[in-house]
Amino acid sequence: MRMIVTLTMNPAVDKTAVLDLVELGGTNRLEQIRMDAAGKGINVSRALSSQGVPSLAMGLVAGREGQFIIDELESRGIKTKFTWCRKGHTRVNLKVYEQASGRTTELNEPGPEVGAYELEELWRSLEEVLPHTELLICSGSLPPGAAPSFYRELIDYSHERGVQVFFDASGQALLEGVKAKPYFIKPNQEEAELLLGRGISHPREVKVVREQLDQLAVPVIVLSFGAEGAVFCSQGEELLWAKAEAREVQSSTGCGDALVAAFAAAWSQGKPWAEVVRWSTATGTAAVELPGTSFPDIDQITELVPRVRLESL
Repeated sequence: MRMIVTLTMNPAVDKTAVLDLVELGGTNRLEQIRMDAAGKGINVSRALSSQGVPSLAMGLVAGREGQFIIDELESRGIKTKFTWCRKGHTRVNLKVYEQASGRTTELNEPGPEVGAYELEELWRSLEEVLPHTELLICSGSLPPGAAPSFYRELIDYSHERGVQVFFDASGQALLEGVKAKPYFIKPNQEEAELLLGRGISHPREVKVVREQLDQLAVPVIVLSFGAEGAVFCSQGEELLWAKAEAREVQSSTGCGDALVAAFAAAWSQGKPWAEVVRWSTATGTAAVELPGTSFPDIDQITELVPRVRLESL
């Protein structure tokens, strides 16, 4: 049985601190603290698990923080096959949530330096896993020491073995990876502007650049616009803008990864296009209503689906 695999090249431990309001330059006493195994691919595995969909989580980890991630995932029933870095530690990302303003401030570490040894070990693991993989989800930044071309090479390698790839990255890694024509990408507004070389100020403008998007030769493109929802673009399907209002914003961390996971789950089940769009949007919005880096279950998503509004573009 072929499986869903997530790859997180630069995992993190998300440490979420909650207080009323940050006093810059002063002493701030935190009301709540929570720690979560994170990094975009790991978030996708966790979001899939919350919907009862199994996956294998892969990537690079180091130090005590890396062991925390493995223990946390396996305690949730998620299978892991991580590669250990010989030096450094997995990064810790501090996210400070202000209850009074609803604002989250993030302080993210760079991650450990990786070298030829770690990358060779990772490739060996991928060579073992990919023959048994239906869908590979590559998400997140590359760690220091990994070349911007890494994702492009991996997507090409996966295609040669009949594996579909969902790809979610930014900057030069995104520009390089898209050259290999993954099946799915999820750029935010800034990343979409980088890909297209022009500004996009509103979701409705996506219909103007539809031809440019088609020239990327990526079958499915989801352009996320934060609180304004997302535009779903697929060859041969209706261009849809989907949006759902969150009743209470607790944390926006991981909501895009929740959307990717939901899309992957619905896509693998062969659901109709509009249903995939609704389910994905509902999942991303439901994640916003949860604290820290946490993900909704099927009941929470189902409750939110009626609040999703679709507009054909």
